[in-house]
Amino acid sequence: MIAMRPILEQDVIDLLNDGRFEGELDGYVVMEGSNYLGYILYRLEKPVVRVLDCGVENTACIDGAVRACVAAGQNAGCTCFSVREEDERLCKWRSIFCKGEPDPVPIDKIFSLCK
Repeated sequence: MIAMRPILEQDVIDLLNDGRFEGELDGYVVMEGSNYLGYILYRLEKPVVRVLDCGVENTACIDGAVRACVAAGQNAGCTCFSVREEDERLCKWRSIFCKGEPDPVPIDKIFSLCK
């Protein structure tokens, strides 16, 4: 089973960030059981969730990782999201799931409310 686990230790986020992004970051590690599959880093800049870095190699897991970041932002009050165009994996994800959408993308384009 694939799981997105929040990174709770700031030193782990700092290590993954390696000084590339300034400001407060959050992230998830992607796990399959006890196997590490990668990480994803994001920042909340209300009303936007900015997904900044995807260290997940398995393309099947990238969608879940991005959606975990967007859901965390939505839970914190964000209404839209953006992915960093310089990250090849994130750019490809956006071209599949949000093609033609303006930047930032309204969260309801990938999540909808159940009625």
